[in-house]
Amino acid sequence: MANRRVYEIARDRGLTTSELLQRLERDGIHDKKALSMIDEELVDAALADTAPDGESGSTVVVTDDERPPARGEPGGQQLGRIELRRRVRHLRRLHDSQLKELGGLAVELRRVGSTRYEELAGKRLEAAANTERELLSLERQLSPDAVGGVCPSCGLHTKQTRYCLRCGAELPGRQRTLTPLSPVAILLAIVLITAAWFVGGSTFGGDTGARSASGDGTRDLGPQQPAAARGAQYKNIVATVTTSKIQVYSEPRSDKPLEILDSPNLDGAKVVFLVKSRRGPWLHVYLPTRPNGSTGWIKRKKVTLAGHSYRVLINLDKHVLKAWDGSTKVLRTPIGVGRAVTPTPTGLYYITELLKQPDPTGTYGPYAFGLSAHSDVLNEFAGRDGVLGVHGTNFPQGIGTDVSHGCIRMSNDAITKLAHTLPVGTPVEITRSHVTSA
Repeated sequence: MANRRVYEIARDRGLTTSELLQRLERDGIHDKKALSMIDEELVDAALADTAPDGESGSTVVVTDDERPPARGEPGGQQLGRIELRRRVRHLRRLHDSQLKELGGLAVELRRVGSTRYEELAGKRLEAAANTERELLSLERQLSPDAVGGVCPSCGLHTKQTRYCLRCGAELPGRQRTLTPLSPVAILLAIVLITAAWFVGGSTFGGDTGARSASGDGTRDLGPQQPAAARGAQYKNIVATVTTSKIQVYSEPRSDKPLEILDSPNLDGAKVVFLVKSRRGPWLHVYLPTRPNGSTGWIKRKKVTLAGHSYRVLINLDKHVLKAWDGSTKVLRTPIGVGRAVTPTPTGLYYITELLKQPDPTGTYGPYAFGLSAHSDVLNEFAGRDGVLGVHGTNFPQGIGTDVSHGCIRMSNDAITKLAHTLPVGTPVEITRSHVTSA
C-alpha cells in the first residue's frame, strides 16, 4: 500500500478524521494531522487492533501467549511486516504505560527521600527494560536507522540506545515516522537555501564556524575567541579522524608530514583534534603530542566535524576544577594535582578520550579522561608516553592537595558526572591563580 493523507484514508474507511487520529494516538502513532502522509498498512493494523466500540483497554497486559514466536524459537518465522508493526505498536503502548508508572513512583521516592528504590521500583524497572529490549530489536528489523544515531549535543554515536549515554540527550533515531515533503515544499527549500548561500548568512558543509574578518581565508574556530566575535553556533569544533592514519603537517601543502598518527590509538579510541582555525581544505588543530601546546595542519577530508560549547578551567593553586557549558556552570569540585617534583603543566589542552575503568574502586576510579597534556618531567609513566589525565581516585584524602604524578584527581562522584557530560574535544585550561581567567 502507498502513503496517503490521513483525511483521505479516514473518508475511505467510513470514519471522521478526528476518529482516525484518536485511534492512531492510542496505537502509538503520534503527531499526525489531517494532511499528514501515512502508510495505509499502519492505519489498517491500528484499526484492526482497536476494540469494536473504538476504545482500547485502559490497562495493557502482555502474556507469553500473546507474544509472536521470534526467529529461532520453535515454530518461529520471520514476522510479516504487518504483524511486526502490530507487535511494535503493542510494545510501545505497554512501554509508555510502564514508564508512566515507573516515573511516578521514582518521583515519589525522591520527594520523600525513601531509600527503598531497589525494593519498590526494581521489578518495574526490569520489566520496562525487557519490553524496551524487544521493542528495540523489532524496530531495528523494520528500519535499521530507527534507533540510535549521532548525539546532537556531544557527538557520541550509538546504535543500541535511544538516548546518549554520555550527556543524556535524545538521539535522532527516536523520531519514528517522517512525513515526506511535497514537491512545492522541496522547491521552496531549494530556493531558500540558494538565497542564503548568495547572501552569505549561513554556513554549509557541516562546519559550524564563521569566517574570520582577517581576509586571509582562514576560518577561526578556536576556543579562545569570543563566540560573539565568531558568530558561531558552537564555541568549540572537534575533528574526529575517519581513516586508519592521519598525516599532520607543519604548514598547509607541505611536501612531507610532520608526523603520522594511528587511529584508533593504543586505547582503542579514535584520534580527535580540537580545531583552532580553517584555511580552505585544511584545518589548523591542537595536537595530542609533545611538546605541550603543539599545533599542526590536517586535511579536512580525513575527519568529521562536530561542535559543542563545553570547557573546563583548572586552578592548580586553589585545587579547583570548574566545568562550563557555554555560560552555565556544570560542576565545581576540589581536585588533587601534581606534586612539586611532578607538577601538572599549565596551558591549553583538550580531552582526547574517555576510558571506563574495569575496577571502579581502583586507582583511577570509575572513569578517566585522557588529555592532550604530557608531563614535563616524566617521559614515560605506566608504559606510556607520560600522558596526563583527569580521573577519580581510591584515595579521596589526597583531594585538595599536591598528590599526583601530574594527573588531576577528583571524587568518584564528580568524575562520573563529568563522564556523562563532557564530550571528547572539550578544551581544558590549566592555570595558576595569578593568570587564571576563571
